[in-house]
Amino acid sequence: MGGASKKPISSVEKRLKRQQEEAEKKEKKKAASKSGKEVISRNVTVDDETRKKIQEELKAEKVVTPYVLAQRAGVTISVAKKILEQLANEGEIKLVAKNRRTAIYVAS
Repeated sequence: MGGASKKPISSVEKRLKRQQEEAEKKEKKKAASKSGKEVISRNVTVDDETRKKIQEELKAEKVVTPYVLAQRAGVTISVAKKILEQLANEGEIKLVAKNRRTAIYVAS
């Protein structure tokens, strides 16, 4: 019979307060994410102890892939790829096969 009833003032106030809190949280997240970015160096530096450990692993294996090296040395796959590329450039290992996904190396 009658029209739609209006919502009580308290529920409207609660809704507005919630919207303001959500807006504040979004602003804090944006501010934190902008200031949280750091410049990451692309150079991989390996200390002598880790290098010796990696060379021993290479001698023990017939073939080495970045995944195998990452598992054995306890580094990420991207770091393992860079280490293997460095060793290949130095002539300590030899690249046998490579495709877009992985590379296979042999100790030389």
